Amino acid sequence: MKKQSFNFGKTVKQLNNIMEMRFNHSLKQWDLTSSQFSVIMFLLHNQDREVNQKMIEDAFLLKGPTVTGIVKRLVEKDFIRRRLDAQDRRINYLELTEKGLALESIVCAEITRLETDTLRGISTEHIDLLETLLNQVLENITCPNL
Repeated sequence: MKKQSFNFGKTVKQLNNIMEMRFNHSLKQWDLTSSQFSVIMFLLHNQDREVNQKMIEDAFLLKGPTVTGIVKRLVEKDFIRRRLDAQDRRINYLELTEKGLALESIVCAEITRLETDTLRGISTEHIDLLETLLNQVLENITCPNL
């Protein structure tokens, strides 16, 4: 029987689907999805500047309506709040609430646990190589015009 050739795209998609499913399952206790948590983490890592919705669209390569839905649900759940720009009322700045800030240490521990489980049995050298290779693939396919 002939061995099938490696299907990179299929493997990456399967990995993404499984990891997202596992992460969503873990986040259920906080009534969050992985997409919502990604926005919270973005805000946590950018507390030193004003963040608007367009910045999130650009960071995650998402369309406006998608980000609008994520933001709306996070506001409803009291994880973030919107603040209008004083000069341009079309711009909403996004800020974490106390409830959103409190997630950092709790959920980051869960992320570490999931990543440790995922990479179990793989040597540090191979993990470093995997990181290098995946970053090269990402660089190869990143299109500056999208």
